Amino acid sequence: MAKGRNFIKWVLPILVIVMAAGVLGMGSTERQIQSPATPEPSTNTAEELKKALSNGKPVLVDFGSNRCIPCRQIRPILKEISQEFSGKAYVLIIDVYKYQALSQEYRIQLIPTLIFFDAKGKEVFRHMGVWDKASIIRKLKEAGVA
Repeated sequence: MAKGRNFIKWVLPILVIVMAAGVLGMGSTERQIQSPATPEPSTNTAEELKKALSNGKPVLVDFGSNRCIPCRQIRPILKEISQEFSGKAYVLIIDVYKYQALSQEYRIQLIPTLIFFDAKGKEVFRHMGVWDKASIIRKLKEAGVA
């Protein structure tokens, strides 16, 4: 029994030191991961959405957030589509937290929500959640992209 007590007397302080070092080390790792700060991607404004809907071309609007992981996953796809359909359709990104009134107006319940508008500005389809590029392009073409 005496050997067990001696063992605890020696091991316990060592464990406390090791655990404290681990906790302190975790704090510095978190600081390293968080910095340097990356700027948030830009989003479109309510005015840009209004203008796009009145320009006579189909419009795809992504209602999402820069803090939403699925929203950030779909952004590269939307960027590619925007470049491929430049001059034929508008692809906009609206941050639901920055433009809460628009989110309410368009009844956004889940992000990301993709809303497809035809050339007259009428909503023709909406999809909630991440979606693949081929399906997005197919819906854009159904909305009237030549």
